[in-house]
Amino acid sequence: MSTPVIQTQESLKHRVSALISEKFGLDEAELLSGATFDELEIDSLILVELSLILRKEMDIVLQEGELKSAFTLDEAVAVIRAKADQA
Repeated sequence: MSTPVIQTQESLKHRVSALISEKFGLDEAELLSGATFDELEIDSLILVELSLILRKEMDIVLQEGELKSAFTLDEAVAVIRAKADQA
């Protein structure tokens, strides 16, 4: 299976924020605010589940612990983008 082409960093950011919002019931505006996952009360379990969703829906494989609760959405997207670019 090949990794889908991701057009821009901004489109990936909105896709990831929409995934988090849809799957975990979090406000997308808060995700886009620049707050850390910790500040948004996104725990490590949600980050593991997000990694699984990214693998299933976007064929992006993240190792456990690559997404950190101290990350902002932008920092998480940078890691996700780097993984997508490696595939």
